[in-house]
Amino acid sequence: MKKMERDVLVGWIVVVLVLLMHFLITVSLGNSYFAESSLNRMLWLSSSPAFLIAFVAAFFQKTNTVFLAVRRGLLWTIELMVAFTILAWVFRSFEGLYANAGLYWLFGAVLIGPIFYMMAFRRQHSKRIRTP
Repeated sequence: MKKMERDVLVGWIVVVLVLLMHFLITVSLGNSYFAESSLNRMLWLSSSPAFLIAFVAAFFQKTNTVFLAVRRGLLWTIELMVAFTILAWVFRSFEGLYANAGLYWLFGAVLIGPIFYMMAFRRQHSKRIRTP
């Protein structure tokens, strides 16, 4: 269970970093008064850093099997969904947040980050032909 606890902890670190990047993108756009009207654009822009954060986290976790990649991707995505649900509940903006396609793109970016890392950088175990 120690590995699962570490995955949960790394997942919350991923969530905090994704929320921080989303906040920085929101502030950099300078559109805080009309934030609800440009929320979809902010979520779309946040998906690239979210993908990179999940990708780098998978690198540091040494994700080298399909099972680990899918487990970590799902776990981190569920934790991100919980965080956004709590934020939507606090700010009373369920309809405004969950009606945007950008949010689901952001969830998908975190989901495929570890899977893409595993597919791109895992070592292929092939049979070596030995010559006498």
